[in-house]
Amino acid sequence: MNNHRKFFKKTDLLLIGGLCVLALILLLVVTLSSPKGTTAQIYLHDVCVMTCDLSEDSIFQIDQAPEVTFQIQDGKIRFLSSDCPDQVCVRTGFISLAGQTAVCLPHRLVVRIISDSPSDLDVII
Repeated sequence: MNNHRKFFKKTDLLLIGGLCVLALILLLVVTLSSPKGTTAQIYLHDVCVMTCDLSEDSIFQIDQAPEVTFQIQDGKIRFLSSDCPDQVCVRTGFISLAGQTAVCLPHRLVVRIISDSPSDLDVII
């Protein structure tokens, strides 16, 4: 007597595959329709301490947190280095799309990308 039952049926796998494809399409639409950011704002303790133009490549620090270094390159910004123990902010990498953020929790720093052009992202979703 064989009591072997299949965990997934063929239609279950087709449904899961279809949902995965749909999710990838939605992700691509949202990513490709997001405007490139033109400016980055750096916040310390919820106060904007600096606004950076992303068109000029540079490596810099802010006076309020000299232990953190930022890099702007090719219209993107990232935490280049930090003395925080976990380095999550550094491993986040470059951000460039309007609405993206990168955070260094130990130093309470937030980098937020903003765009001058209005976004239709709310209409798409």
